[in-house]
Amino acid sequence: MAKKTLAEKMAENSKSVVEALKTNTIGSFSSTENIKKNIIILNELKELIPPLLETEFLALKDNLQKHGCKDPLKVWQTNNNNIGITESPEEIVYVLIDGHNRFQLCNELKIPFNIQIDNFESITEVRNFMIDFQLSRRNITPQQASYLRGIRYNTEKKLVSNNLISNKETEAIFPDGQNVHLENSLILNDANANLKVHLDNDISPDGQNVHLGSSNKKTTAQELGEYFKVDEKTIRRDADFARGLDKLSPEIRKEILAGQIKVEKTKIQRIGKAKEVNEPINSLDEIETIFQNLTKEPSISVNKNPKSEKLVHERYLKLTESLNKAYESKTAKEINALKVAFNKFLEALS
Repeated sequence: MAKKTLAEKMAENSKSVVEALKTNTIGSFSSTENIKKNIIILNELKELIPPLLETEFLALKDNLQKHGCKDPLKVWQTNNNNIGITESPEEIVYVLIDGHNRFQLCNELKIPFNIQIDNFESITEVRNFMIDFQLSRRNITPQQASYLRGIRYNTEKKLVSNNLISNKETEAIFPDGQNVHLENSLILNDANANLKVHLDNDISPDGQNVHLGSSNKKTTAQELGEYFKVDEKTIRRDADFARGLDKLSPEIRKEILAGQIKVEKTKIQRIGKAKEVNEPINSLDEIETIFQNLTKEPSISVNKNPKSEKLVHERYLKLTESLNKAYESKTAKEINALKVAFNKFLEALS
């Protein structure tokens, strides 16, 4: 059976969004109530839900109190193994995938709610569905949309990289344009470590797009750009933005996405590109400091100890003296002496 392309998978996912909107029914009242009492919330999925402003949260609360919870909460039926729980791996669990704010408020206010059960093969499928579902909503902000598209791109690229490594034989392209075939045993060698880095990216060091396999195959950025109706360069910038936000603490990331604090998007993107930034960033001051350190021009370091300063001063005087002699005499001997004095002066500065 032919392997489905990314475009085909996304088309199916888009269809599933429409199908998921149809109300499903659960077998019996008792089983439904039991599921509702045991719904699990995964932080990695909850973080895909754009945060509400305080005014929006209060408006939702008021609406639920007046009109009740009309739309069902969406729940993923799966097992412990699929969500990374090793204990009782085959035990059935129910994970909330849409309606996190309503779920919180309904429990606090004792408001009844309905649930809708959906089936997905993996948590990656769930993440992609949630991203598509959130991007289909009208009240999403440009920054929230950028973050979600970036997460989708980074997830797809990780899957591509993992598939390349797991295949018994993989065709790839070196930065110099030569086709090579990699065996599993070779991929693990240090000599091929840099190649894996190139496979993780659509762009080679010389700035050219790297297409794996057929020359007509589109890059992940191109396919996602067409799917989300944006330029492929926008998708790449979204990916940097998502990586940058993921380097922030959950609290400050939530405040930025909710629009409660303002940070220039380019600063977050620059941080997202920086491999040396690994520790969580906890404040706006830290963001600014890290950004300045990443963008400042390298400068010549000058040893400031007294002995070095004295040496620099002595060689400066010698250089000045040699310059005057060379200017006055214009002889080869004095010009050569000037060159020597100048080189020694530079040595003292370094």
